[in-house]
Amino acid sequence: MNKVEWKVEGITCANCALTISKYLNKQGLKEVKVNVLDGDVSFNTSETIEENIIKKGIEGLGYKVVDEQTVGHHKNYFLKTPLQKFWFCLPFTLVLMLHMLPWHTHWLMNPWIQLTLCLPVFVVGMEYFGKSAIKSIRGGVPNMNVLIALGAAAAFTYSFIGTLMNLGEQYLYYESAATIITLVFLGYWMEEKSISSTQKTLKSLAAEQKVMANMIAFDDEHKEQIFPVENNQLHNGDLILIKTGEQVPADCKILWGSCNVNESLLTGESLPVEKNPKDILIGGSLIETGTIKAQVTATGNNTVLAKIIQLAKQAQADKPPMQQLADKISAVFVPVVLLIALVTVITNFFLFNFPFDTSLMRGIAVLVIACPCAMGLATPAAIAVGLGRAAKNGILFKDAKSLELFKNIKQIVFDKTGTLTTGKFEIAGFASQLVDEQEFKRICYSLEKFSNHPIAISIARAWKTKDEINWKSIEEIKGLGIKAIDKENNHYIIGSNKILPQSAEG
Repeated sequence: MNKVEWKVEGITCANCALTISKYLNKQGLKEVKVNVLDGDVSFNTSETIEENIIKKGIEGLGYKVVDEQTVGHHKNYFLKTPLQKFWFCLPFTLVLMLHMLPWHTHWLMNPWIQLTLCLPVFVVGMEYFGKSAIKSIRGGVPNMNVLIALGAAAAFTYSFIGTLMNLGEQYLYYESAATIITLVFLGYWMEEKSISSTQKTLKSLAAEQKVMANMIAFDDEHKEQIFPVENNQLHNGDLILIKTGEQVPADCKILWGSCNVNESLLTGESLPVEKNPKDILIGGSLIETGTIKAQVTATGNNTVLAKIIQLAKQAQADKPPMQQLADKISAVFVPVVLLIALVTVITNFFLFNFPFDTSLMRGIAVLVIACPCAMGLATPAAIAVGLGRAAKNGILFKDAKSLELFKNIKQIVFDKTGTLTTGKFEIAGFASQLVDEQEFKRICYSLEKFSNHPIAISIARAWKTKDEINWKSIEEIKGLGIKAIDKENNHYIIGSNKILPQSAEG
C-alpha cells in the first residue's frame, strides 16, 4: 500500500469533505482523511488503482487537486476569492436595499432597474454556489451551498416572474436574493481568514526547514571546497560545515568538532546541549557556540522536524468523537432543512392562508438561517485553533482525540524544570562583601561577557558597562566557570563551587 497526500481546492464545509471521503471510499481506498480546514487529502492506495482516474473523479465532483507550490496562486485573478466577490456584490446590494428607506427615489421601484442591479450579483453567486450545489448533489452528499443556492434562486425566480408578468411591487424580492449571496460571501471570507490564522504556527514551523547549508566537496587535488546550497538539495551522506549562529540544515551526525546546540524548537529545553563527535544533530536546531563538520543522515520529509510537522497536520485531519457526531448530523441536515422549508411554504399558504409571496419568503428564511455551515465547521475550526495555540506555546498533540481528552487531566508531571523555562534569567538580588556593588558588577560583567552560558548571558546583559576590565588572560572551563588574570596579575574566578578546588590544585 502506498500513501498518497494531495492538496484539494474548493472544500468549504464539512459536507464537501464528506463528499470526497465518500467518493474515495467507493474507489476502494483505505485510511481516507480529508481536512476541511486546509484541503489536505490523504489515503492509502494499491498499485492497481490509477491516481489520474482518482484525480479526475474528484474534479468531477467540483474540486481541484493542486500542487503545494500552486496553492493560492489563483488569488491573483479577479473574482476568485470570497472577499473579491463580496466587494463586487456589495455596491449592487446596497443600492437595491435603498428602496426600503422612506426617502428612496421612485426610480428604484422600477422592477427592470432592480433586475439589472440584482443580475450581476445573482450570476456571480450562482457561478459559485450553484455549481457547488449541483456537483455535491451529483456526488450523493448535498453540501451547505445547496441551501444558499436554492434560497437565492427562489427569491430571484419569483421576482423575475413578477417582473415579466408585471404583477406589482409585492412580487419584487431582488434585494433578498442579492443580500443572501453578498452576506454569505462575507461569511465565507471571515471563515477563511479565521481558519488561515490557525495555520500560521505550523507554517512558521515548516519555514524552519528552509535554510542554506555549507556543503563540503573535494576537488581533484582532494582539497576541501565549501559552497552554499539550499538544504532541500542535500542528500544522505553529504558532508556539511555548520558554524556558530547557524541553523542545522538537516538531521546529521557530527564527524569533527564540538558545539553547544539550542534544541528548544523541538524539545522545549532552554539550556544549550553539548554535542561531540558521533552525536546526532536535529535539523532546525541552532548552533550557539562551536564549529562542526557533519554527515547528513536524513533530509526532506524524513527529518525529525518534518515528521513532527506532518504529525501535527494529521492531528488536524483526525476526527475526535465530537466531530464525528457533527459530521453525521451535517450529512442528513441538508435534506431535512429542504423538507422543513417545503413544509413551511405549504403550511403557511394552505393551512394559515398567508399569501404565496409571504409563504415563499418564510421558506427561504428557513433555507438560509438553518444553513449548518457553523455546525459542520465549528468543531474542526475549534480543534485547529486549539492545536495551533498549543503549537505556538511549544506543545504538539499526536492526534485530535488527545486534545479532546485533555480537559479530563487533573495532574501533569514534567521530567525537569528546563522544559518549562525560557532560559532568559533575571537577577533577583545579590550581595557583595569584599567590594562595593558597582565594582562587583564591573568584575562580573568583565568575566561573564566571555561565556555563552544562559546565566552568564543574563548577568552580562543586566550589568553591561563601558568601564570593563582588560584581561591579561582568560579561560572558560566548560560546565564550571571562568578563570582570568588582569594586568596586575590578580586572579579572578567566577562560576560554580566545583571550580574552586580545581583552581586551587592548579
